[in-house]
Amino acid sequence: MAIPDADDTAFGVSLFQRMDTGFQHSSYIQGPATEDVLASLKLSVSNLLNARVGEALSAPELGLIDFNDASLSSHDLAIQIKRAITRCIRLYEPRIQDMEILVLPDESSPLNLRFQIAASVNVGAMHRNVRIDLLLDSNRKYRVT
Repeated sequence: MAIPDADDTAFGVSLFQRMDTGFQHSSYIQGPATEDVLASLKLSVSNLLNARVGEALSAPELGLIDFNDASLSSHDLAIQIKRAITRCIRLYEPRIQDMEILVLPDESSPLNLRFQIAASVNVGAMHRNVRIDLLLDSNRKYRVT
């Protein structure tokens, strides 16, 4: 049996999740469950976006810059954050492909910024379209919802 190319295989869960003693292991042929891959993606995106540039010595550009610049309007800030999210995910989360990020207004809480990532993910033997909702709360933490 030939081993498939990396482009043809399902990207599974992260190394640290596979090392977790409570993680339910799966065979290479069958791969992880779709729900496990999506949960792994959400956790990875949350970790990536809550890291700050310069915090990881082995990957100095990992994460986002601090957006506490008061001179930017909320529209300009949303555009800058959208660009930074796109760059970070493209560089550090290879499971997410064909990504589009939308800025969603939040009238009920104007201090929060909402984003939605629409992307393709290779899960199992098929490509799936996924949506990941992000909330940048008043504490400047990204939460995946």
